Formats: sequence, C-alpha cells, structure tokens
Amino acid sequence: MKPWHLMLAGVMLASMLTGCSEEAENVAEEDLPYGATMITSSTENGAPVTYDRRFFDEEEIQTLSSYFYALETQDAELLDETTLDVYTDFVVEALYQGLAGFDGLLTQMSGTFAVEENVPYTIKDVEITAYYTIEEDANTDLENLYNMLSELSGEENYAQRIGAGGKSITYTIITESDGEAKTMKDQMLFLIQVDGQYTVCS
Repeated sequence: MKPWHLMLAGVMLASMLTGCSEEAENVAEEDLPYGATMITSSTENGAPVTYDRRFFDEEEIQTLSSYFYALETQDAELLDETTLDVYTDFVVEALYQGLAGFDGLLTQMSGTFAVEENVPYTIKDVEITAYYTIEEDANTDLENLYNMLSELSGEENYAQRIGAGGKSITYTIITESDGEAKTMKDQMLFLIQVDGQYTVCS
C-alpha cells in the first residue's frame, strides 16, 4: 500500500473512532436501554444477582438474592420469609393437594435448578434479563396475579395492600455442582410489594 493510502486510512479510522466516542458521550445514562449498567450483588448470605442498577433498588435485589439462596440451601424459613403465604399456600394445594406441604414445595422448587438430581449445587449467577411493570406488561400477567391474590385471600380490600412497584421478571440462572454447570434461560417470577415489603411469587 502506498504511503498516502496509509495516511488516508489512518485519518478515516481516527474520524470514525472520534464520531463513535462523541455519539456515546451524547447519550444520557437514563436514556440507555435496560442492561447498559449491569452490576452483580454481593454474595454474602445470598445468591449473586446481576441486574441493571438503574431499575432495581437494594431492597428488591436483597429479596431476590435471599429467595434464590433459600432454594440453593433448602432453607424453609428463609423461603417462607421471601415468598407470599397466600400464593405459596395455593401452589402447595394445587400441586400436592396439601399432602407434601411447604417442605415438599421447597424440595421441588430447589430441584428445578439442580445440575444433577438430588445433588447439592451452588448458584453462580442469576441475571435479570428483562422486567415489566403493570403499565408495561402487554400480557397483563401482573394484573392477573393481583386479581388472583385478591380472590385467594378472601379479603375485600386486599388489592389495597399491594404496592405499585411490582415487576414481572425474566432471568437466566447458572448453577454448578462438582465443576459441571447448568444454565436455564427465560425463567420467570414476580417480585411484588405487599404491606410495604417485597416478596416473591414463583
């Protein structure tokens, strides 16, 4: 290649890089799509959760981290603390006709993420890949959940106990056992607020 060709290529490349840099600088962080500012939560006494820090607060992530840690360690007390009683009671009755109880539900839910059946595992990451609020959810999944909870509770004003910050969450989970990993994509759960406290319905 002739020297002037090299010089021209260098100028064009510099111009392209400068243009990309200026364009990136002109986009405000709040205008970037979900996933642009991903971080991973601390793993102390909880499972690691990767999420976009602009869209989830610390209390939400702590609830999710504790929920998944309860499944990993099969901690019935912690699972009870992070899930909604009226919902889990319904699931226990629907799946087991009440015979296996809450412990049976915990075993079944925990086993879903096991690398190998009946073998303990470690959750390496739970990445929140998308979320929807009741305003954004075109399939009205959250609205259907809220209506179901009101009906299950038998309380006339139960809907008033539900906060406005509920989310339908899609996530990818990676678990590991003895060096073997398992990845499950497009998993879903609900993170809602009842009586001012975050809780999971899954």
